[in-house]
Amino acid sequence: MAAQKLNTDIDLINAALTATGNKPITSLEDAESESVVSMANFEAVIGAEFAHPWTWTQTTRRLNRVAGDTDTTWTTAWQVPAGVEVDRIEVNGRAVPWESMSDLILTNEQAEVVAIGRYRPPIRSWPDLFKSAIVARLEALFLRALSEAAAAADARDKAADRLINRARNLDARRRSPRVPTTSALLEARRG
Repeated sequence: MAAQKLNTDIDLINAALTATGNKPITSLEDAESESVVSMANFEAVIGAEFAHPWTWTQTTRRLNRVAGDTDTTWTTAWQVPAGVEVDRIEVNGRAVPWESMSDLILTNEQAEVVAIGRYRPPIRSWPDLFKSAIVARLEALFLRALSEAAAAADARDKAADRLINRARNLDARRRSPRVPTTSALLEARRG
């Protein structure tokens, strides 16, 4: 399986289907059992793995102010970019109080509001190891749902867990502290 060729949801699904002896699909909308199972479960499989805060899903976006009254105690409203799950709001590098309302962020800041959060990049941008783990997870799904091979499905789930753990380990190595600080003891020694 060449991970670089896995650029769409259909590519991921077909890699798993063919590895489990099932026929590939051309669309998630088909009435074939492979398409029905894929359509019903693909988002749940992907969503479960995206619950982890991967570094390659983190984003920083400047928000656009929304005109009009917020009808709340907050003074300004800011539009959240599509697909971004906001974790923190900052202005000039400092965290500020905020509240989420639908697809808006409410603050008392007047300019330079930045959202720090997560988004789901396109599949072609996912790390190869992560793609391989998703294919293994889908293989387990298809072995259970289409082939009724529970033991083989359990083995593929374990393989997917190992791949996800390796991917998390590699991802953790790429992390750097967001706000590097020194200890209070070092600060006191420096005077």
